[in-house]
Formats: sequence, C-alpha cells, structure tokens
Amino acid sequence: MKKILSLVGILTVLLAQSVYAAPTEQGVKDFLEVVNKPLNGVVSTGLIGGEPLPGLPNFTVGTGVAAFKVDYKDINTSEAKTAYLPTLFAAARLGLFGGIGLPGVSGIGSLAVGARYGVIPSGAENPVGVTGGELRIGLLNDSLTTPGVSVSLTYNKVSDIKFGKDSDDVQATIKAHNMGVKAIVQKELLIFTPYIGVGQEKFSTEASYRIGSLRINKIWDKNSTETRWLAGLEITPFPFFRLGLEYNSVGSDPAYALSLRFKL
Repeated sequence: MKKILSLVGILTVLLAQSVYAAPTEQGVKDFLEVVNKPLNGVVSTGLIGGEPLPGLPNFTVGTGVAAFKVDYKDINTSEAKTAYLPTLFAAARLGLFGGIGLPGVSGIGSLAVGARYGVIPSGAENPVGVTGGELRIGLLNDSLTTPGVSVSLTYNKVSDIKFGKDSDDVQATIKAHNMGVKAIVQKELLIFTPYIGVGQEKFSTEASYRIGSLRINKIWDKNSTETRWLAGLEITPFPFFRLGLEYNSVGSDPAYALSLRFKL
C-alpha cells in the first residue's frame, strides 16, 4: 500500500519496531540506522532543474512539492509497505555572470546562485524545515548549436527533529545535512527543455539520545556517500512560466518533484 505519511508518522512506525516493546540501547541504534536513509532523502530532495542561467538580469523563482519514497514493515503484520514523505518548497536562482562568448558557441563559464527553503509536514506542533544553497557554474551555455552543460554545488540542512517528550523514557534529537556536486546536461527544444544529471552526495546525520530507565545519554553519528541520478523535463506553456517534472534516485531510493516557476 502506498500512501503519504508525515515525518513523525513514519518515525513513530520505525521507532515502535525498535524501541517501544523493550527499550534498549541497541534498539535505539537500530532505529537511527533505519531512519538515516529517509532523512538523507528528504534533506536533499527538491527540483534541481536545468538552466545554467547566463548573466543578469536572468532569474527564476518558484514553488513545488517533492516526495521521497520510504519502504517499511507494518509493526503489527510485518507486511512490507511503501510511503512517501512530502516536502513543500520554494526556490530561486539568480544569474551573476553570462560567461565568455566563443566562436561557434553562445558562451562558457556562466555563473548563478540559488537558494531553497522547504517544509516537511511532520505531524508535530512545529514543521521540520529544510534550507539549502547552490552555486551553479555553466561550462557551456544552451544554444541552437550546443547543449547546456553545468556543474552544481549544493548544501542542504534540515532543522533539528526532536522525537519524544522530556517525560518519555526514550528521547532523541536528530540533525542532518548534506553536500553534493552534480553535472547537468540540458537542451532547449521549443517549449520543452529535457535534462539529465549525475552527482555525488555526502550525508551526515547526528543524534543525541537518552534512555531514562537505563541511564544512557549518548551521541550517535553516521556519514555516507551516495550517487544521485536525475532526469527532468521543463515545459514553457506560457511566456515566463515553466512547469517542471523531475525524477531523482539517491542510492537506490527514488524521489519525485513537481514545480511551477517564473523565469525572467
């Protein structure tokens, strides 16, 4: 069964499998190991898009929704199930330098910066936020004769996720961030702009956890590197507006994104 779950909802399911029956330190560590993968997904999920965006005053701003797939087992039946963790986000990108024109190509060496802010519905009083930044270097500008080729450097961070109340026996606070580099190739074809990309993501997760009954209060951390594949299509149904669809694969876990952007 596929459904949308809040972040706290899926964490509750995963924690219940590892901790609630009989709190142990190994159970908490098992929970953190399992949670690390979906956190890696939601912290970095969002429409990356094409566009080296050569020079001022070019900019794009928009909003969208992304969903990261999570596989888990039902705590009552042990049945394998699938859920999606959604992220609502707003993003902007600004061109800083148009590159250097060369014979036969429109330009090389363009430069743009971007920012992203997302909210992950958590099911808690305060939603979990994701902030990110991007530096994009256009190695080759998109033109009639050449595709657009760019390298994107990104950093994303998720706000602290606190699980459990002070009165609970088990409590954990989780932090996560990632850095990535991606190469993206695009080609504008009338109103359609397909693009593909590949990159490397380095994820870091840190958690402080407490088990009151066992008098345990420790720190847990995990670092991993995953390959990211992405493919997308942007459609320009009206001047200055772009509708974007994107598929991401982080390791073996897929994510999907839909956005509407205004471009000048």
